[in-house]
Amino acid sequence: MEYAKGKKYKNWSRFIILLLVLSTIFLGAYYSGFTREYCGTDQTCFSEKAYNCRPAEVYTSRNNNIYYYKINPTISNKCELFIKFDRAQEGTPSEHVTLLEGKSMTCTMSKSEMRKQDVLDMEGIMPFCTGPLKESLYELIVKRMYELIILNLKEISTEANTLMEI
Repeated sequence: MEYAKGKKYKNWSRFIILLLVLSTIFLGAYYSGFTREYCGTDQTCFSEKAYNCRPAEVYTSRNNNIYYYKINPTISNKCELFIKFDRAQEGTPSEHVTLLEGKSMTCTMSKSEMRKQDVLDMEGIMPFCTGPLKESLYELIVKRMYELIILNLKEISTEANTLMEI
């Protein structure tokens, strides 16, 4: 009788160990992205996965520029979104290509915030991001604003002189 009880406990401990090993393998595969869904260019597929912070990746085209997006869930209540500027459209000034191509940024937000945001809308998620791509995008914005000011400097000067005369 006692022999059977000892064997019974031994089988339960093996079952528990097997369950722990399988759980570890599953969680490792999930959080490492091994089970990530490749959405290709299907933005709807990616947005659905992003809503629940599920591992997914997609290539998107915005203004004929190609971006690569990848969702990495974390063990905490955060969701990590990786964005890479993959390729600039033809005809883009070489200065802009050098500034942006190949650069990436990582956006970290809570899962509840992820449900509120359209992760494919760069302007909405920018406050949650860090990395060389964000810095390059801001640098490009500053350069364009500076160019606009220089181009319109004569108009601004004329308008200022008119105001001063009044």
